[in-house]
Amino acid sequence: MTTIPDHDFEQLLRSVLPRLAGQDPIDPARDLKEAGLDSMATIELLVRLEDTYGVEFPEETLTAATFATPTALWGVLRAQRAAVAR
Repeated sequence: MTTIPDHDFEQLLRSVLPRLAGQDPIDPARDLKEAGLDSMATIELLVRLEDTYGVEFPEETLTAATFATPTALWGVLRAQRAAVAR
């Protein structure tokens, strides 16, 4: 199993999804919906990610696939961070 490459990202997931609190480390393939990610938690997580990383998720990335797993979400976040850095 690989690990999530960013401590802040992992802590944000844990703060929004208490079911992940006891899991160390978080499985990057974990189904976030099963971990408690509902519509309200998705919005909270999105806002925290945008604030923490200084990015804005484009509307086309706001899909179930983006928020399916930590790996999927990290991939979209990483792409947005790269776009901001340009």
